[in-house]
Amino acid sequence: MSRRDRLAINPLSFLLEGSGLDLSPERLHASFTDIARAGYTAVHADVPPHLTPREYGALLASYGLRPAPGYFGGFFDQPDARNDTVEGARRHAAATAELGVDTMFIAQHMCEVRRAHPAIGLEPSAERVTIMADGLELAAQAARAEGVTAALHPHVGSWIEVEAEVRGVLDRTRGGALMFGPDTGHLAFAGMDPAGLVADYRDRVAAIHLKDLDTAAAARVLAEGTSYFDATRADRIWAEPGSGALDLTAVLDALPPDFDGWYVVEVDLPKHGTPFDSAVLSRENLLCLPYFAKDA
Repeated sequence: MSRRDRLAINPLSFLLEGSGLDLSPERLHASFTDIARAGYTAVHADVPPHLTPREYGALLASYGLRPAPGYFGGFFDQPDARNDTVEGARRHAAATAELGVDTMFIAQHMCEVRRAHPAIGLEPSAERVTIMADGLELAAQAARAEGVTAALHPHVGSWIEVEAEVRGVLDRTRGGALMFGPDTGHLAFAGMDPAGLVADYRDRVAAIHLKDLDTAAAARVLAEGTSYFDATRADRIWAEPGSGALDLTAVLDALPPDFDGWYVVEVDLPKHGTPFDSAVLSRENLLCLPYFAKDA
């Protein structure tokens, strides 16, 4: 499968309604219609509560779309809830496998203190990093037993937010089942060099979210102490890939030459135009990059 064939989109911008997702059949149908019309052939896939994996896969196929890696979040910082969290990850992996996908993103849930003051690593704890790493590794082992690779997805607003935490989890789990599923925008917003981090853990990258960053808006957000909700909705710090300030070519070139994972476009809310406009712009920008152009 070519790189272009492995370019998917997260339908977040089509489905977000207030602080949640509208997963009604009507909204899903309208979203998939627009996503296919925008030129995509794959969607970041998480099975809605009212559908089975088989039904969801059939729905995607009816629009000419294939499932791409979805997302599982849990409270890996809570040892008392570890068994339930690991079991939740296993169930998610089983549904992922039933869809025919062999990779999923896995993340620590967001927390109130960091949602209120994002991207600066408030209240750090090395002990917490160890606890989360051990729980994530157990979840990754459970996913592997279902035939699915779990890839750590650092997220601003969570306890795995800044570089020391990302590296701490990845280093503690080195040699285990947990792989890496970076998001270029989240890494950059939290002060990291996405290309450098991808290069350092290139052999563990299983899939990647491609998101750009409006660095002027991000700097303003950090200076004013804006919450994550307002930063992403009112200030729209995220931008369509290729429309912000990140060097995505450097990130992509940092991947192994034989990388065969998924590239998932993600813009929570459009920076430019409607969700459809945003999806088209993201795809066109990426396909113009030498990394994708030479693999046409």
